[in-house]
Amino acid sequence: MTDIRRYPLLPSFGGARDERAAPLSVETLNHAAGYAYDRPPSADIVVLESADAMTPYLGSIDELARASADTNPQFESATLAASMEYLQGRVAARVALVWSTPDSDGKRQLLGVFPFKSRQGHFGIPAPVWSLWEHIHSYTVTPLVRVGHERRAIRCFLAFADQSGAALVRFPLFEALGAFDTALEEVLHERVWRETDRHERAFLQSDLDEDAYLATHIRKKKRKEFSRLWNRLAEQGDLKFVVHDGGDDTAAWVQRFLMLEAAGWKGKRGTAMKVRPHERAWFEAICAGAAAQDKLVRTELTLDGKPVAILASFRAGAGLYTFKIAFDEAYARYSPGTLLMLRCIGAFLRDDRIAWVDSCAMPGHPMIDHIWAQRRTMRSVTVAARHRAGPLFLSWSVAATHLAENARARLRVFYNKIRKEIENDQAD
Repeated sequence: MTDIRRYPLLPSFGGARDERAAPLSVETLNHAAGYAYDRPPSADIVVLESADAMTPYLGSIDELARASADTNPQFESATLAASMEYLQGRVAARVALVWSTPDSDGKRQLLGVFPFKSRQGHFGIPAPVWSLWEHIHSYTVTPLVRVGHERRAIRCFLAFADQSGAALVRFPLFEALGAFDTALEEVLHERVWRETDRHERAFLQSDLDEDAYLATHIRKKKRKEFSRLWNRLAEQGDLKFVVHDGGDDTAAWVQRFLMLEAAGWKGKRGTAMKVRPHERAWFEAICAGAAAQDKLVRTELTLDGKPVAILASFRAGAGLYTFKIAFDEAYARYSPGTLLMLRCIGAFLRDDRIAWVDSCAMPGHPMIDHIWAQRRTMRSVTVAARHRAGPLFLSWSVAATHLAENARARLRVFYNKIRKEIENDQAD
């Protein structure tokens, strides 16, 4: 059954709606509504509570993705629907579709896609805290917003949070200096807010060809070392760099990826996608969806036809996101993952469809930071909603977030040290 609720939402826990603005109309759908195929929405906000509820709006979401200045393949319809199906977690995710006001014919245009979660008890805060949805495999959480309507879309989403009684709204891991960031900065002049994170990650964008890029950005000594590693690995068999463009073997390639990842340390720790049924199903679904739209880029190093390193990447607009890499740890001494990423530089620079490549890596990554010279800045922001205690909760949340991030940073350093020791042991 489809659950349809139309209401101006009432604030909770003493929250106060901005009385200067007219209340937004909201429809909440937990299953696909048959009528949604035949007519435009009658509400300002349509909230989708399941992958099935997204079905009537898949075309509108992908049309908006093409009309958004910022790209985010994880919020395009196929990947977002798969995430709603398989990566929900303990707190249910919802997708807020922000629509324009109706024109003279009653038609509305989709202005924004804001997947989000509402949590109670965030760092002990006794009121709902909203956050754009950042799941275990997120590499960007930049929302999709229509060019020229960014500020309106953001204001509507924040007004929705206000009406719902949220205390805070978190915008994690979005691209700095993009269209969304620029519009958000303007909207935040009307709000109390704090930046909670800003970092850079490796990025590839250049007018140079492959040889010139390597000569310009990688020291000669390092280039000779990488060449030596390639030659030594090639002594073990027929070594090839392969780019799969199209074809009908996507499902088999995905299984090779999953098996290779599971054969390494992630499999031993139980964190490989293959041994986690929901994550495996999610990865299979997003690869199939991207391949159907010619957005999946599959690259690998093979030795006698068997993969020693595999990279899954997703195209969005003129950009490419290198989502996840796996390699055969039996060949760790040859650094097959690094060799693959080096070969990808030339392949990506030669591809006219690709203007830039986001590594999606953590800041200070010990491998990719040394071979890709450019950087993309990512940031996170927390905004106080129109809640009487919003500014107080904001101060507390920011302080607690910094403490948590510092603890995670120390754990990452420890984790990288342990991984390096494991790789050294395997190389010996």
